[in-house]
Amino acid sequence: MNRTRATKNKNISFFLGIFLLSFAGVASAMTQEELTQEALYEKVTRHGKLLEKLERLQSYGDLRLRYEIKDRADDNTNIGDGDAMYDTARPRYRFRFGAKAHVLKDIDVVFRLSTGGASSNTSGNQTFGDTFAHDDISLNLAYIKYDAGFWLKGLTLEGGKTKNPFMSTEVVWDGDVTFEGINQSINWNYRDTKAKIIFAQYFVEEAARSGNRPNDDVIIYGSQIQLSQKTGLGKFKLGAALYAYDNLQDHDITNIGPKTAQRNAMNSNRMATDMEIFDLIAEFSTKIGSKKFKVFGEYIQNINSGVEKICSYGCATNSIADDLDTAWQLGVKLANSEKMVKFGDWKMRALYRLTQQDAVFAALNDSDFHDSGTNSKGWKIALKAALRKGMTFGYSFFSTENERGALDGSNYDIPGVHQFDLVMKF
Repeated sequence: MNRTRATKNKNISFFLGIFLLSFAGVASAMTQEELTQEALYEKVTRHGKLLEKLERLQSYGDLRLRYEIKDRADDNTNIGDGDAMYDTARPRYRFRFGAKAHVLKDIDVVFRLSTGGASSNTSGNQTFGDTFAHDDISLNLAYIKYDAGFWLKGLTLEGGKTKNPFMSTEVVWDGDVTFEGINQSINWNYRDTKAKIIFAQYFVEEAARSGNRPNDDVIIYGSQIQLSQKTGLGKFKLGAALYAYDNLQDHDITNIGPKTAQRNAMNSNRMATDMEIFDLIAEFSTKIGSKKFKVFGEYIQNINSGVEKICSYGCATNSIADDLDTAWQLGVKLANSEKMVKFGDWKMRALYRLTQQDAVFAALNDSDFHDSGTNSKGWKIALKAALRKGMTFGYSFFSTENERGALDGSNYDIPGVHQFDLVMKF
């Protein structure tokens, strides 16, 4: 009897053990499934966060292939340039790549890399023909953009190595110039009227702080007001700017760039003039049939040239004359489309420009017109056509000469420059 009861108890314990083990197995299996689901959830969450970051990052870039022919005058004076009296032809390219990161709802971080080398300030061009040497890539843009509308509607702040914030042409600023410092802008819109005010503070040259050189850095204080108005006749746009250079006179300039005949009044690399540039620019655009037509003009005067002041240590060695402080240009533009997105879209532009020796800062203005710098005048005609979305072909023609005889009667004229450009944007 006792043996039978013991046997029953063993059987009950056995079946109970199997039941508990089975339950534990099911529980273990459920836990494993939950762990798998949890791991999958975490993986999806990580991918979602990565996708969100990628959506906040916008990349952009362009590649330009150029073939450039320069026909220089045979009677040019050799001004320290071996090409001064010879025709040249150069295949070149420019590559740029950058991105904008929308890090917060009101803050963007922008950067761009470019060919041209760290010492180039007005060109990203790289010329073929150096035995296939690797070319330099340098930081071209790196800035923070803050939409400060929370503090004042329409207010935007930028700081770092920034793009050009001004309404401008290449008479004052070459298209490849990027600025170093900070700027503030305010936008107002009312119906068909738009207004914008810009203030900027940019560092140009750090003082050497040695010998008889200035001890203060060269700084640009820029300000501009822009107005645009739509009317029944077309659209008017006006910009009035003042670019005041502080501590420029008597300073060494690192990247002065142009040939001696195209530089500002200088003694060696030391500036013999101050700069306080007033820039008035105007545009009027309308339609002629289905075509878009624009006429534009610009007047510039350096209201604080003062070359004679530098004679305290020796008068400027390449000053052509006093009061060469004015620049202007006038031009027209015609296009069947401004966006240039499909095959057959085209636009053309023609202008005449004159720039006296001390009208603008020769280190930073147009590097294509008359081999860069100042003391120049002449024509530019440009045509551009779209091959497909993001790809264009262009041709530019320049015919330029010195604004007046350069140093000691020297001469430097370029009757023909031809630029053929294939550009791909991505």
